[in-house]
Amino acid sequence: MLMNGTIVARIELVRWKMIESGIRLGLDSPTTIQLSKELDALINIHQRNDTEKSTHKKMIQ
Repeated sequence: MLMNGTIVARIELVRWKMIESGIRLGLDSPTTIQLSKELDALINIHQRNDTEKSTHKKMIQ
């Protein structure tokens, strides 16, 4: 599992790569689509991590 700061940095990197790919190659380019899928997966991991932290905090209180 990626640390929160690490995953946020990875999300930003992939997001910028996807934007650049979309501009250079087009939104329907296989590269742009693959980067979009990677970005979605990273965002899902990040949201899942946040949900787990929130649930854990509630259990402690």
